[in-house]
Amino acid sequence: MKIMNLKERNEDAVSPVIGVMLMLVVTIVIAAVVAAFAGGLATETESAPVAVLDADVYETESKLVLRSLSGDALKLEETAISVYAITGDLVAKNKDALGTGYFTPGMTKTVPLALETGKSINAGQYVEVSVVVDGKHIVLSKEVLVKA
Repeated sequence: MKIMNLKERNEDAVSPVIGVMLMLVVTIVIAAVVAAFAGGLATETESAPVAVLDADVYETESKLVLRSLSGDALKLEETAISVYAITGDLVAKNKDALGTGYFTPGMTKTVPLALETGKSINAGQYVEVSVVVDGKHIVLSKEVLVKA
């Protein structure tokens, strides 16, 4: 029977095990950071308002009647209205600020339009009405027949 001397013990395996464990920990931390950024945890996203609107444009007094049928309330201070010709040229936009508060479902708002220089709105022509909230969220983009 052979008795091992304490000096003969092989301790070479300790360093490779620690090295492998450190590599695994570093890999897991890097993977968690990449997954957080790729999954959107690192950035906040703002959802666009969802609203169902209807609009009518009138030649007389160059006005637009906007109705909120359903959906989210729109903050009036952050809402802009533009009217475009079918060719894409800007014809008019809201003359003044739409007011303060919120435009909620069931509400109707008459908006005076400021015509662009040299442009006109005539009954019987089609125009495109665009309602934008926060300067980036298009809530309505609709082709409308101008009424007298």
